[in-house]
Amino acid sequence: MDELLEKVNSKETFFQFVKALKEDKIDEDEKEKTSSSSPYGPGVNGWENGTISTFLDAVEAYGEDSDLIKEEPNWKSFALLLYAGKFYE
Repeated sequence: MDELLEKVNSKETFFQFVKALKEDKIDEDEKEKTSSSSPYGPGVNGWENGTISTFLDAVEAYGEDSDLIKEEPNWKSFALLLYAGKFYE
């Protein structure tokens, strides 16, 4: 995911990243069905926020807390916000 994030620079690469992020979550959900991770830590693929509400809370918190998000956002900053929804607490 980090490698794809670094390549985001256009609408096309942004949506490639979104697709990969979605597939990463689907993959984790499938893996968790057969071998569940600890409820006190991230899932097998590193997802800390498994519900839409916790994901969006993390996106909001990261956007407010991070100096990486510029006043004039670009495709990469949008991708970074979504990626932060995976792990930011």
